Amino acid sequence: MSIYLVGGNLLPKTCQFCYLSKESLSVCESRNLLTVIGHARELKMSDQNEDLQSEIRVVAEKAVQTYTQGILEAEALVEQILVEWERVRKGELLPSHDVLVRIAQRICSRTLYAAWRTRDMAVRNAAFYNIRRYLENSLLKTRYAALLRQIAHAEEDVVHQTLEILLNAETRGPDDPAAFLKWMQTILIRQAHGYLQRQQHGSEVSLDTQIELLQERLVDHNDGAGDPLEHVLLQELHEALSKAILSMRNPNYRSVLVYTYLAGVDEEELARRLHVAVQDIYMWRYRALKTLRHNQEIMKILRSLVE
Repeated sequence: MSIYLVGGNLLPKTCQFCYLSKESLSVCESRNLLTVIGHARELKMSDQNEDLQSEIRVVAEKAVQTYTQGILEAEALVEQILVEWERVRKGELLPSHDVLVRIAQRICSRTLYAAWRTRDMAVRNAAFYNIRRYLENSLLKTRYAALLRQIAHAEEDVVHQTLEILLNAETRGPDDPAAFLKWMQTILIRQAHGYLQRQQHGSEVSLDTQIELLQERLVDHNDGAGDPLEHVLLQELHEALSKAILSMRNPNYRSVLVYTYLAGVDEEELARRLHVAVQDIYMWRYRALKTLRHNQEIMKILRSLVE
């Protein structure tokens, strides 16, 4: 520290401008104190901003993995969360983890809704896969999960039924795209509740699942295993299904069932072959299955197999 002789006294230089009087020194010391406080605040804000950035990044990465894989990058979501927080923040308080999660969910919800509605086939396919994964995970967290788990393929059926509603062209979606995730969850819960009610009345037969199992059971019986009566029923069902599928008037319905069930081609591969979105294949298949449900011969054989 530099020392100066002022009025016969040795005084420290506290400022390059003022060291000639006690009053000047007092003012200078106050200025220095304010400067130190200002620097401390800046350092604190800098540390807080770094912590906030880190937490936002963690939230963003998890949100992308959960809702928008292949649609929205984590870095882009981080920027959007910061912008959204600056828009809604009040005062100097930093957002809690729960607030950041809610902001991320709203942004992802809007993004997923836009992807669901776009005409870009690649983006629509990505949206479909994200929506299906979200529904599967959401169903596990509902109060119906334990009951559905006790019924073979019930969880898959409920998700399929929900997707059928979502992919219907007449389904408008929520008024606020930021509520898209919650809106889908509400439909899922209603479908789960309805499914269990139909199970109690014995009216729920999963045609989709039974057709898939039919192939495996036919192979087993052709190897000489299983009940002879069941083998006869399976053969009758296979013949009835083949006849019903090939007689369908809608070529899309007919093709999707022939390829997915009789030829064993998966949805993604079939979508590439037909140059359509995966969700189109999904919609055609479930409309086709609805048509088959009106076939009394098929449903009678199915119920015999289930019983």
